[in-house]
Amino acid sequence: MMDFENEHLSIIEQYETSALEIERILFTSRYKLNRKHYSLLAVQSISILYSYWEGYVQKSFRLYIEYINSLHIDFNQLSNEIVAFHMDKTFKEFREYPTKTRQKIIFFDKLRDHFSERQHDIYQVVNTESNVGFSVLNKLLSQFSLQVFPEHWECYTYPNANLKEMLNIFLRYRNGVAHGGDISSEEKVTQEVYAKYRTLVNDLMYALHDKFMDGIQNQTFMKAQ
Repeated sequence: MMDFENEHLSIIEQYETSALEIERILFTSRYKLNRKHYSLLAVQSISILYSYWEGYVQKSFRLYIEYINSLHIDFNQLSNEIVAFHMDKTFKEFREYPTKTRQKIIFFDKLRDHFSERQHDIYQVVNTESNVGFSVLNKLLSQFSLQVFPEHWECYTYPNANLKEMLNIFLRYRNGVAHGGDISSEEKVTQEVYAKYRTLVNDLMYALHDKFMDGIQNQTFMKAQ
């Protein structure tokens, strides 16, 4: 059986280290950047941090699915949410039902073949919608029968911005740069600002790890009895 815990912690460590290195490069005297280069790269730092965040989410769910697949569970014994996720991703006909008789027959044959087998490898690619904010993150957790995040979570609550608000601001930063916009109306990207969102990403990475481990310990990927 694969060692999910250590493999996943290794992924976190890689992203955590890379995000910290970006901060050291841009916002300390370690490298002598001139003002122009600093201004250009400081703005891009949030996009880089977001790319780490989205990459982490994609890799984490892929690893979790790989773990579930390694257990060789009878498909009918998996949770309804995971079954729905897999069927939706595997059979595009559920999203766009065929109109021609021949296409319908092919679809029914594929379904018959699918249900004639007891085990299937769960589809391993999740859709992050290029915007892993609060709603997308919780949608992914729900699809795999994992505990979702509340809007007010840990230190992300009054009088600070709650988790949903923090992720929305983080995405607004990233989208402003990625879509060619001007984010000068937002906070200036200083070391304090970058560190705030780096901490947010770190907190979420470890929190997701705990949710995955809880899912494994309590076998939430199994159909409820």
